[in-house]
Amino acid sequence: MSINFLQNSNKSIKNQVIHFMIIGITLMTIIISVVTAIGVNLQSQQLMLKNAYQITEVLAKQAVFSILSGSEQNAQEAMNQVQGFQSVVAAQLLLDNHHSFLVMGNYPTDIIINKLEIETTQVIKETSDYWLIKTPIKESPQSTPSEEDEFELDVENIDEKIIGYAEVIYSKDKLREAQTQVATLIAIVGILSVSILSIILRYGLLRLFRPLGMIANIMQQSRNTGEHLLAKVSGAKEIHDIASAYNNMMTVLKQQEYDLITHRDQLEAEVDIRTKELVQARDNALVASQHKSEFMANMSHELRTPIQSIIGYGELVVEELELEGNFELIDDMDKISKNSQRLLNMINDLLDLAKIEAGKLNIVQSEILVEELVINLLDTIGPLAQKNKNTFKINQNCTLSQITNDKEKLEQLLLNLLSNACKFTNNGQITLSISNDDTHIYFEIQDTGIGLSKEQQSYIFDEFRQVESSHSRRYSGTGLGLAISQRFVELMKGMITVKSELNKGATFTVSLPIDLEKPSFFFSVI
Repeated sequence: MSINFLQNSNKSIKNQVIHFMIIGITLMTIIISVVTAIGVNLQSQQLMLKNAYQITEVLAKQAVFSILSGSEQNAQEAMNQVQGFQSVVAAQLLLDNHHSFLVMGNYPTDIIINKLEIETTQVIKETSDYWLIKTPIKESPQSTPSEEDEFELDVENIDEKIIGYAEVIYSKDKLREAQTQVATLIAIVGILSVSILSIILRYGLLRLFRPLGMIANIMQQSRNTGEHLLAKVSGAKEIHDIASAYNNMMTVLKQQEYDLITHRDQLEAEVDIRTKELVQARDNALVASQHKSEFMANMSHELRTPIQSIIGYGELVVEELELEGNFELIDDMDKISKNSQRLLNMINDLLDLAKIEAGKLNIVQSEILVEELVINLLDTIGPLAQKNKNTFKINQNCTLSQITNDKEKLEQLLLNLLSNACKFTNNGQITLSISNDDTHIYFEIQDTGIGLSKEQQSYIFDEFRQVESSHSRRYSGTGLGLAISQRFVELMKGMITVKSELNKGATFTVSLPIDLEKPSFFFSVI
């Protein structure tokens, strides 16, 4: 189990600690049991092997006389004593030439006589069932015994001679039985130890973590109910500190929530007051705007009537002066007519804007002949372009013969754009390109004039805004032409865009639906 898994686990700290401790105790008990079992088994094996060595060496000592005398009867008695041991399966006496002298017991047939000459007791062969232990039978010549030590040998001067060998097959059944008992006993003790320790550990940890669990439950209730519940301060020092810190935090949060509620109520009261004031101010502004629009519409109408009369009487006076041949006064009357016409245009713009704001400007649909529109534009814009020594041409690439829209507003829209192009271009080129697709007709007005910066392009469609706003500006106008053009395009469900750079001219593109009655995509003005 990885640390990341425990960190992301949904288990409680108590369960994780108990889990860890039980696993640790179990592993520790298993390790101790295995080590103990191995140690006990090795010790038992060494003791049993030592016992087997002793039995084999005793047989070798008792068989010395039998080998020397060649008496099998004496050897039979020694063999019977050896076989009296439970773990001895078989025994054999060999001469010094490794020929069998006497065999007793169930001697395995697969054992090949080992002719290795040995000096000490050794394990010649070991299987899972037995040990084959071999020891030399030595003849020791005895020195003449003294009066003080009768029958005692002078060990330092003995020259031992190997006269044969004794072999004993020692069974491992008792060893396996002892190992099984030891393993069983250790397993039982280990299981009991793990169980007892787990019970004690679980009880202790449950008691230790109970206050922490109570804090967790209080936190969960606070989250679910939204209340600031306090936890009971108890348990170990760390848990005691956690509970105290949590209670302090809840107290602070409760006070902050109270302050926020109070502040919210104050803000809501102030917002209600300000909202009512804003609504009243908005209503007043709407009423004032409506009155202004109505006033402008009425005043523009009242102003246009006398201006038209001035223009009309001026034309009559010019005719009378022409008949009398008074050409000096004719030039003065022409100036009066031009300024009157300029004033009339400004009043017309104001009237159109007032109607748009008042919502009284409607679309009058009619069939517009494209060729007739082209001829009218040539007749009107041609002389206007020549004033600033510009050339004007129309690229007629439209495959339509007629469209359905508001003829008067379309002509005024194009005249506004073309007039601006002529006004802001000197010794240049004014081009109107007309094209179409399946649903729209496109009018592209391109000039080579002063152009527009990025900043100027952002406000050229605003009302009463002009490219030059200083008192010494070179170009006249009210700043309403493009604003009115934009409103016309919106009314005709079209789109108007501009692309320009300073001193590189400007290109205005107007897109209008071919048939205003048919549904088409509505594009907002860029």
